[in-house]
Amino acid sequence: MSVRALFAVDLSPILAGRDAAPFPIPPFEVLDTVEGEPLTATVTVHADRTNRGVRFRGTVRGTQESACARCLKAVRVPLAAEIDEEAVEARHQTGEELAIGKGNMVDLGRLAIEALDLVRELAPICSPPCPERCGLCGGEHTAASCPTREVDPRLASLAALLTEDRDDEPQIG
Repeated sequence: MSVRALFAVDLSPILAGRDAAPFPIPPFEVLDTVEGEPLTATVTVHADRTNRGVRFRGTVRGTQESACARCLKAVRVPLAAEIDEEAVEARHQTGEELAIGKGNMVDLGRLAIEALDLVRELAPICSPPCPERCGLCGGEHTAASCPTREVDPRLASLAALLTEDRDDEPQIG
């Protein structure tokens, strides 16, 4: 199965040169969906020639659009990640390294989205944090402070043993 390129970069100019000058790549934006959540990324990166290929270093800043894990309202979570990756020529590839593809192309957009995917929030929460939902009535409060909370009749005899304040008993310890 072929994956579409998000932002392919032709590395022919840097691979043809023998100098070690950094190769500027203009900042770009990329949008993709990961596990049903849209990720938007702004990428600032530069490339350097290495003895095996090209090294990319830079930053990725973006947003994750998701649903709050508590209240299910839409949230936008800011994300930031660093890129420090080497793309190697096919003759130098020994394992799972990023390979320079046909026509000396590398998909920097896919690399940026993968970097954001590594720092993506798995259970995002509203900011400022939304109130917790009650597991008993569904209201915006904790289950411990639920006004409709009733004591289980099977545990009523144990609840009778609890008193609010026991100031008359001596402290132990």
